[in-house]
Amino acid sequence: MKKSILIVEDEIVTAMDIKEALEAFRYNVIGIASSIKKALSLLEQNRCDLAILDITLKKGEDGISLSDTISQKYNIPFIFLTANDKNHTIERAIKHEPYGYIIKPFKDAELKAVVELALTKFSAKQKLEKELETNQKHFMALEKNLEESEKRYIKKRFCTLKFGYLFDREENRLFLEKKEIPLNKKEIMLFDILLDNENAIVSSEAIEDYLYNGDLVGEGALRNVLFRLRQKVDKALITRHSGVGYKIEIK
Repeated sequence: MKKSILIVEDEIVTAMDIKEALEAFRYNVIGIASSIKKALSLLEQNRCDLAILDITLKKGEDGISLSDTISQKYNIPFIFLTANDKNHTIERAIKHEPYGYIIKPFKDAELKAVVELALTKFSAKQKLEKELETNQKHFMALEKNLEESEKRYIKKRFCTLKFGYLFDREENRLFLEKKEIPLNKKEIMLFDILLDNENAIVSSEAIEDYLYNGDLVGEGALRNVLFRLRQKVDKALITRHSGVGYKIEIK
């Protein structure tokens, strides 16, 4: 598809020369505007890929001020055109970040080179911005996944129990209101098996098998572990279900 170009130039002879040259280079010229109002009207009605702006227009109008609107509202690259080669004019124009600069009079080959370079630079800029946007989205998705993973990790590591207790499964430590409650090895193992089966009743046989590695123990072994533990924590934290087993109360 041909690239479409807008010419903003109040000298009709110069404007027609530019139009003929661009069309010879196989560009589509959407129109010639001699004023800012006409230029904006053409932009509203046509697709445009590049604008060539004369810096000084009639009636005190300024192509530099128009460039801000073209860039911000339409996201179109622009080239400045001027017969003024004074440093202060060029410096003022450069501050608006044009994609090219042509000083009249100019040759058709110079116009072609500046236009092609401007379109190439803008295309590269858009590609980079798209890549940055994609990378930003990937980064945000990764950041969100990390946050969710961290939340899952924290939830998995720290078990919130009833009565204000918190059990750290990674460190095997029990807390109540930030104060640690010391546990022995069997008590820690009891928490492990009950938390592995949270919201479920674990049979006495399964608990004994886990605590004593399958060794045969007396009937009172588990009761002794529970008795000692209940001296440290609320008795209702681990509930006994007669004839079935035990369950830990999760908040």
